Amino acid sequence: MLSRRMPLRRSAPPRRSAPLKRGLPPQRKVPVRKKRFQTRRGPERCAAYLAWIRTLGCAICSRSQGGVIVIEAAHTNALGSRGMSQKSSDFSAIPLCADHHRVNPDSYHRLGEKGFEHAHRIHLNHLIARLNSAYTTRTGNHPQSAQPTYGSI
Repeated sequence: MLSRRMPLRRSAPPRRSAPLKRGLPPQRKVPVRKKRFQTRRGPERCAAYLAWIRTLGCAICSRSQGGVIVIEAAHTNALGSRGMSQKSSDFSAIPLCADHHRVNPDSYHRLGEKGFEHAHRIHLNHLIARLNSAYTTRTGNHPQSAQPTYGSI
């Protein structure tokens, strides 16, 4: 025989620890974010420097921008290591065509920094120092001493 379920009977209503307030429910309190005491650190950024780098010819094959050739500002790690998932400083960028930056088997992204220097017989530190000094003399803006310094982003 099937028994029918019956709700439990209470002799008194359940007790509350505090009485309910009349009116609207209380507003939800959103935590307030604290402001940083220091500026956020990260690699130096300079859009004007990258734009100037893109006007130069490729550091390997000397092709200049025009037609289907696009010169890209290739960020290198020559000035110092970078943080995980973080691009290095803009002042360590060199001008490379798309082929030498990422497409060809002898490109920077396929060979890595040391392999790229060895394959093309260049020294990235010297190249970056010459680019930074040329930018300084051309514009008068010093590229932050070409060190992996950190500033606000």
